Amino acid sequence: SIQTAVNSFDSTAVVAGNSASNNIGGFIYTSMNAFYQAAVTFTSQNFGAKCMKNCKKILIACLIYVTLTGLLVGGVAVLFGHPLISLYASGDEAIGYGITRLTILALTYFLCGIGDVLVGGMRGLGYSVVPMVTSIVGVCGIRLLWIYTAFAANHTLPTLYVAYPLSWGITAIVHVICYVWVYKKIARKIGNENEEVLIEA
Repeated sequence: SIQTAVNSFDSTAVVAGNSASNNIGGFIYTSMNAFYQAAVTFTSQNFGAKCMKNCKKILIACLIYVTLTGLLVGGVAVLFGHPLISLYASGDEAIGYGITRLTILALTYFLCGIGDVLVGGMRGLGYSVVPMVTSIVGVCGIRLLWIYTAFAANHTLPTLYVAYPLSWGITAIVHVICYVWVYKKIARKIGNENEEVLIEA
């Protein structure tokens, strides 16, 4: 849907700039994805050992690190935006369009990282369907809604690109709510199991 909206400008420079910026965004995402992987791995290990407090500490640590990494790498990408975009696109017009996208997305990419870490935390706790459905509905639904409302009313690239941080932010908030619900549900279950063991003993 986003690509279709980009193509609606009927400009090769817009498409080239968008693609160039997307390539750089891939490096930002990869740097943050490491904390998603860490959240899944370490949460699942501590969940298996029934150390729920450690699961909470892991999530908080990963959220802090992914935010700092996203802001740092994203900030560097924006700071050196022109030479970086120039590696993938040529022509001042295409580079300008690429910088427009990069500026909006790179500085807010950490919101995507936060959402991913929360997903990793829930997956580590054995819940994969809830974050999957939330991500699909949240990201895709919000972007489609934005394209057919705000973007339709104001047909500009900055308006279009705002769909990314908006969808990341709202989806991340929903993930927080889901994580708290999952965590409390599991912690309560483990607590009840421990009480049964003590009673039997």
